[in-house]
Amino acid sequence: MQLLFVEWLKLKKYKTFWVLISLFSGLYILWNYGVNSSMVKMGSSPISFITTSYTFPAVWTNMGYVFSWFEIFLSILVIIVITNEFTFKTHRQQIIDGLHRLDFINAKALLILSITILSTLFYFLLGIIFGYANGGTQPWLGIEKVSFVFLYSLNYLSFAGLLALYFKRSGITIVMLFAYLLLETILSKLINFQLGTNYGNMLPLQSSDELLPFPALQTLSSMMPSQQAEIPTYQYALASIVYIILYYWMARKRILSSDL
Repeated sequence: MQLLFVEWLKLKKYKTFWVLISLFSGLYILWNYGVNSSMVKMGSSPISFITTSYTFPAVWTNMGYVFSWFEIFLSILVIIVITNEFTFKTHRQQIIDGLHRLDFINAKALLILSITILSTLFYFLLGIIFGYANGGTQPWLGIEKVSFVFLYSLNYLSFAGLLALYFKRSGITIVMLFAYLLLETILSKLINFQLGTNYGNMLPLQSSDELLPFPALQTLSSMMPSQQAEIPTYQYALASIVYIILYYWMARKRILSSDL
């Protein structure tokens, strides 16, 4: 808690922190509200076919997929917060003042975990609000999506933090994050196409992406016969957990062996 409190002292008056948090939360609310309020005219009367997808249990799936879009704001936030330590040499000063190197990496890990928990709680509360607002009465249906959102967020933020530790500059780290996202998407599709399997979906970030699929595409896929064996959802969840542990191990090794 002391390590986390120190991180909070650094952030509470940091404008970029509040701007990115506001963009994430504000745009996420507005997007879901806009989709939920969409009306389509069929004949002489308006019919809201989208609103029905914001009742339980579909609300968890739809809002989870939208969550994956706006997670990028939190990833950029983690990158900026960590790279600032290297830009302004505050990490070196903290260690000179007696902070252990492991305390430094653990403080960042706790910060990432805290952001993940708060963003997941934000998703959960909005899901409850939208679900009940549209006449839903069984919020526990599909509630496992909350854990998937948690794993998705923790995977992405941990990966962003790892890149920040290696590249140490916010600009290049953000570029590398987007470059990796593009490369992994291409590589995943290539593996699936060449091998005729879905194992390309087990790549680090793609494994979490599979936990929050595009709802319409998921429905379409379930209606069409496939020659490729489907990978159970729990395997994607386990793969995400393994990658998160691997990120921490790599970050720990990096900070212990690097020249400050």
